[in-house]
Amino acid sequence: MERWVKRTIELGAGLVFTGKSNPSVIPYYPQKTEISGEEEQYFHRTYPEKKGISSGRLLAMLKAIEKEKRANIHSLLCLKDGEVILECSHPGYSVNTWHLSHSMSKTVTGIAVGMLVDDGMLSVDTRLCDIFPERAYKDTYFEKITVKHLLTMTSGVKFSEAGSVTESKWTDAFFASSCAFEPGTDFAYNSMNSYILAAIVVKLTGRTLTDFLDERLFGPLHITNRFWEVSAEGIEKGGWGLYLSAESWAKIGYMMLLGGVFEGKRILSEKWVAESHQRHAKTPDTIGHFDYGYQLWTSRDGDDYLFNGMLGQNVWVCPKNGLVVVILAGNNELFQNSPSRSIVEKYLSIDLSNDLGESCFSGDLLALREAEEHFLECRHWIRPYVPKKKLGQRLGLRSYSRYPEEWNELIGKYHFSKNSVGMVPLIVRAMQNNFPSTLDGIEFERDGDTIFFIYTEGGTSYRLEVGFRDFADNVIDLHGEKYIVRVMGEAMEDEDRNMLYKLELLFPELPNSRMIKLSFTDEDRLLMRMSEMPSEKIAEVFMKEMNGTNPKLNAYMDIIEKRIGKNTANKRMTDTFAPRIIGARIGSENYTRIMDEEREKLKAGQKTSRLIDTVIDKLLHDDDDELSVRGFFGEIVDKIKSKIPQKPKARLGQGGKEKDTKEG
Repeated sequence: MERWVKRTIELGAGLVFTGKSNPSVIPYYPQKTEISGEEEQYFHRTYPEKKGISSGRLLAMLKAIEKEKRANIHSLLCLKDGEVILECSHPGYSVNTWHLSHSMSKTVTGIAVGMLVDDGMLSVDTRLCDIFPERAYKDTYFEKITVKHLLTMTSGVKFSEAGSVTESKWTDAFFASSCAFEPGTDFAYNSMNSYILAAIVVKLTGRTLTDFLDERLFGPLHITNRFWEVSAEGIEKGGWGLYLSAESWAKIGYMMLLGGVFEGKRILSEKWVAESHQRHAKTPDTIGHFDYGYQLWTSRDGDDYLFNGMLGQNVWVCPKNGLVVVILAGNNELFQNSPSRSIVEKYLSIDLSNDLGESCFSGDLLALREAEEHFLECRHWIRPYVPKKKLGQRLGLRSYSRYPEEWNELIGKYHFSKNSVGMVPLIVRAMQNNFPSTLDGIEFERDGDTIFFIYTEGGTSYRLEVGFRDFADNVIDLHGEKYIVRVMGEAMEDEDRNMLYKLELLFPELPNSRMIKLSFTDEDRLLMRMSEMPSEKIAEVFMKEMNGTNPKLNAYMDIIEKRIGKNTANKRMTDTFAPRIIGARIGSENYTRIMDEEREKLKAGQKTSRLIDTVIDKLLHDDDDELSVRGFFGEIVDKIKSKIPQKPKARLGQGGKEKDTKEG
């Protein structure tokens, strides 16, 4: 079992099963060190009919998106022939604020590689070992890996995304890994291929990837608001970690749509753009109708192609209709099977040449603009506060309060027993390796008509203003990582006429958000229920595939479930993503009793954690290559492909030579 695989299991067990406040297996370093400014508006805004598309069509599309419960879109921007005909954002988000793009970053890395090819500094057939002759490798298949194999996700290297939080020296771990198949013979999605492409750009240019792109891409496209996280080695992550606004992504999509030209200037060769969205690798039918090109997805059914990132990030380019559609979201989805993007394709991928009818200048345009302005407001988890005016206030004789008085009951300080809860969503902390956390306590403080939510995590206090009519803007610094946090609160009665307090924490630069419910179970005992979006459903996919594709791991999970109970993993996953913790009001007469009771509950749970620790420790010391996975996402693709007939693979003999695979 490769070291990074062992560490992945150790990390997952510490995070989900044993509730460690810091399950990290490598040193932490800050990665998200800047907060977003506002990208200047570049594209001209116009009405759809001017571009040959009816407002009624776009209005119907927005209504369909609002009906699709799985479509948690943050921003949507539609560009037709270089002009914006539709733009809308969920409350709290903006098309001009940068947003984490996840794997859409790969397309930008692919563009950088294309620029080196255009410059004659590189070829897609250049071997990896010729670019990095100083790197030792143990698998002879590395001698065959080319730049094209990295671009098309066909390298076969096993070291994958999971290794980003279990290893610090990613390049070393990549070359030390083995291959699951001969390069070029199969498809296995692996973001570490993209990271090595970024490392190639850095090595050949002698500059950071961001500096190179500032000159060659971001600068010429007037993209000034950008940020790219780097690895512990100081190299941009390549396959993820890039923050760009919806408008910035539209610029890149439009440049590709024009064959590599922007404002009449050649940015990328037309040849490279064309090769990028040709099919170079066949993907399983069940993950969507797009195959893989050069760090982007290309349609099997037409000329459209896609930049795609997990949790619902998409740039859809449709050359036949001159369209670029950007979707930034926070969905429970992987790859390019996206309900929201499917709706966009349904309405905009057909022949639109005769879309305008007699009613094209009817009330549809006004209705469309209204729908844009109030996009997804029907999904409000928090309802904006509307004060109830008494007679004197309605007559203007008395002023009314802009503050909901129901919050007075919550004013005070509360302390929690030991836990591993963090206010920043778990998915974010896991990807950033920013784990150290325990929610020590919370406080609600009133200052005039303003409420502040103060929480202490790991000994550090964070003070957030709570909005009631709209989201209030805040910034936090979590161990050196900076995040914009927009907070809104609501006080309401639950079904039993008890007061329920809700807080929504939006992170507008991220696909992730945090929801909190607070209620009193008795006079001094406060129940805090937390959830996040995207939710535990996205992590369950990884757990299920790691469990289902590795017989040895599956056997150890059976041992745990026999001792503790069925569905242990799913229950622990839910508890990890949606924790429930009890707090006691500091200074109350019941404080000591409540805290003692919570400590006793914690002791009971520690017995289960010790058992799981023992089983996991045995697993980690049971050296079995059955647990060597071929990639974080690659395993998911493998599971899907298991239902599709495959050609026999060549077997290796001594010295890495292929054996004859003819059937007898």
